[in-house]
This record gives sequence, C-alpha cells and structure tokens, in this order.
Amino acid sequence: MSFDWKKAVKSVNEYADFAKGGGPRVPKSASEVVAAAIDKQIELFKAPRSEGRRWFEVKGDNVAFTIRYANSPLKLVGEETKVVVPKGQFVEVLTAIKADVEKGSFKSQLDEKEAQVRQRSASMAKTKAAGK
Repeated sequence: MSFDWKKAVKSVNEYADFAKGGGPRVPKSASEVVAAAIDKQIELFKAPRSEGRRWFEVKGDNVAFTIRYANSPLKLVGEETKVVVPKGQFVEVLTAIKADVEKGSFKSQLDEKEAQVRQRSASMAKTKAAGK
C-alpha cells in the first residue's frame, strides 16, 4: 500500500504562521491597489537604487510620471496620462493624487479598467477551457 500524501497535506491558509496576511486572501478594491502602488512609487523615488518598476522618470529638476492600474495609465489632467512636476514636489503631488484616488476622484476610470480586467480574465478562462 502506498502512502496517500493528499490526506497528509493541508491548505497553507489553515496555518497563520504560513499564510500571507494571516489568512485567506481578501480582494482589494481598485482604489486600494492604486493607493498602495503610489506608496511604492514614493518609496522607489526616495530610494533610487532599490529594485522595482517605476512609473516615473527623473531628468534634471523635473519628474515625468503616470499613475497606472491594470497596466494602463489613468488620465490625470484632461486626457493627459503622463505629466511633469518639479522634482522637489513629486512626493507631495503623489500624496495628493493618492488622497484623490481614495476619495473616489478616479472611480469612473478605475471601474472601467476593472471591467476590462474582468472581461480579459473571462476571455482567457474561456480560451483555456476550450483548449482542454
């Protein structure tokens, strides 16, 4: 008789010591995801040698940047998705944009991008199911 390993293993979520976040994954809203990503961009700006994907580019005394969700830039001012700010004001501007994201100022754009993500996921699931 062989050992049935499937009866011995348990979900990692049953053990707080191993589960990320201490339990089952709780989905985040689009605004929470963007707010956390803005915090990450501020960290990357403050620590230029650290690893990470940057949404900004520093040239001289200015910083050009985008704010992204679902791998797409948000419209920040009118139709502009990429804007420039003086380097000394970059963190302050990102903090203000984060506050606007949390207040719901970008809700319509985030909802639209979230719908696109869901549609893309459904399409990929359909394609995957058809290939089986």
